[in-house]
Amino acid sequence: MCTKERCSKCVIPRSANSIEFDDKGSCEICNNDLGVTVDTNFEENIKNHIDEIKRRGEGRSYDCLVGLSGGRDSAYLLYTLVKKHNLRCIAAYYKTPFTPEVVDENVNMLTKKLNVPLIEMNISKENHKKVTKKMMLLWIKKPNNIIANLACAACKQVNREIYKIAKKNNIAYIVYGGNKLETFQIGVAQSKKSKINELKEVSSIERIKQTLRVAQHGASILFKEPKLLLDFPVLFKASILYLNPHTPYLRIRYSNIKMMEYYYIAGYNENDVIKFLSDVGWKIPKNCNSTWRADCSFNELKNYMFKKEAGLTYIDAYLSNMIRIGVLTKEEALKRIKVEGKISQDRIKEVCSILEIPVESFT
Repeated sequence: MCTKERCSKCVIPRSANSIEFDDKGSCEICNNDLGVTVDTNFEENIKNHIDEIKRRGEGRSYDCLVGLSGGRDSAYLLYTLVKKHNLRCIAAYYKTPFTPEVVDENVNMLTKKLNVPLIEMNISKENHKKVTKKMMLLWIKKPNNIIANLACAACKQVNREIYKIAKKNNIAYIVYGGNKLETFQIGVAQSKKSKINELKEVSSIERIKQTLRVAQHGASILFKEPKLLLDFPVLFKASILYLNPHTPYLRIRYSNIKMMEYYYIAGYNENDVIKFLSDVGWKIPKNCNSTWRADCSFNELKNYMFKKEAGLTYIDAYLSNMIRIGVLTKEEALKRIKVEGKISQDRIKEVCSILEIPVESFT
C-alpha cells in the first residue's frame, strides 16, 4: 500500500470504512487532535501511586496483584513493579486455547526469575473454544465486526477472575499493563463523540454509555441469530459485566479493591520494553511478525477480520497513535508496517486447527 492510500499524517488506511477523511487526505482522528498530552510529572505521579499501593499493602502478604497476559507489556510491567518499585507482587494468568507454548514458557520463566507466585485463572478452555468457534462460523456466514469482537467474549472473564483472585488473597490493589496507544477507534461501543475523545480520560457516565452501546449491538446480533441465545450468559457478562476492568459492575462489586493502569500514569516507552525482552531472553512465537500482541494466536484472525470488514488492522491503529504523540515518524511506521503489518497465515492456520474450522475462509 503506497503512502497516498493512507492518511496524509498517520498510517490509517484510506480503506478504513468507519473513519472519515478530508479532501487533503487527512483522517478525522488526526484532524481532531487526539495526541496524548505528555505529562512532565510522570515520576512524581507514579511515586504517589506506588506509595499508596505500599500503604494499602501493609499487614497483607502482597502489595498488589498483576494481570499477566503473557504479552510483552504485562511482562515488563511485572518486572518494573518488582525490580524498580520493590513491590511484593503476585501474578494472575490465563493460558487461553490460543496461547502459544513459548508464551507459557516465558511466563513461567519470568515469574520464577522474579520469585513471584503465579496463579492460573479458573476459566474453562473448552467453553472458550466452543463460544469462539460458534462466532467464527457465524462470521464466515455473515462477516461482521461485532461478531469479530464477540469471538473474544470468553476472554473477558479474565477481568472478573482477577478481582476474585485479589479478594481471595486479601489484596487491595490490582495493576494492569494497558496504555493509551492501544485504544483504537474501531470498537463496537463507539459513538461519534466517544471516537473523537477515545484517547482522553473517560468519565464514569461515558463508560456507562459505552456499556449500553455494546449491549445494544450485542442484542441486535442475538435477534438475528437466535441460536446464540444458548450462549447468552457468557455474551452478556462479556459485553456488560466484564467488558473491561473499569465496568460499573466490577467497580461496585469489588469496591474495596483499587486498580491502576500503570502506563497511563508512568508513561510508556516501547523501546524500553523491547530492550527488556532481549535482556531476559523473552522468546517470540514462531511465525509471529511482531512482538506486540504475540501472546495470542487468535489476534491474527481478528486482524484478518478487521482488515476485511473495517479496512484496517490493529497495527495500523497502534502505529498511528504513536505518530500522533510524536514518538514515531510516519516513515518509521511505514517501514514497520511492511513487516509487522503482514498477517501471518501460519498463525491463522494454527487457530483454525484448534477450532476445527475451514482455514479457506480466512485466506
